[in-house]
Amino acid sequence: MATGRGRAFAVGGAWARWGYTFTPVDGGTQITESWEFLPDGITRFHDRYGTEAEAQIADRAEAARTGIPLTLAALKEAAESR
Repeated sequence: MATGRGRAFAVGGAWARWGYTFTPVDGGTQITESWEFLPDGITRFHDRYGTEAEAQIADRAEAARTGIPLTLAALKEAAESR
């Protein structure tokens, strides 16, 4: 099986990391999206939200997790409409 290639970028300098891995599969390409809060992002949320930081982090993490399938569906639609 072929190894995938990827691209990633940091948001806010070093607050969060978004990544995409592209792996050849029969008939096309499989795209895997990933997301994670980085230590500087967690520190920023604690500095900004204090005792509410963990709830804010959980809300953002859930939004990222639920948004990933929507992003991948949009990528698929755009790629297949070319």
